[in-house]
Amino acid sequence: MGWLTRGAVLALVVSLLLAGCVRVQSGFSLDRSDDGTTKSVSVGGELRVVLPASATWSLTSNKPSALKLKSVSSGSIGGSDLKIWMFDVLETGRFVLRATGDPLCRKDAPPCSLPTLEYNFTIDSH
Repeated sequence: MGWLTRGAVLALVVSLLLAGCVRVQSGFSLDRSDDGTTKSVSVGGELRVVLPASATWSLTSNKPSALKLKSVSSGSIGGSDLKIWMFDVLETGRFVLRATGDPLCRKDAPPCSLPTLEYNFTIDSH
């Protein structure tokens, strides 16, 4: 294995390990289990949203100016394919981040009948 390939493998492993962290520096990670909960995050901190890659997701906020999307990535942890959004928290206040996902199998022929997924995360930024 060449040095470039080893470096790429190392970068992938580090990325996946970081994606599995629950707490990030000055912020939080949210996933399906946080649906309906309120998380307290400091302005200037990071907010990570981790959801299954088995759906086409739309993330919206009732206070769009409070978050700035930094990156979107995909990975696999423990055999689960995931999509990861990283946000910077820009403003104080309370707002809701809503994740709505349409299962990918709806694009199949014939389409599946799985329901749309929806998760609501309340963020209290200070």
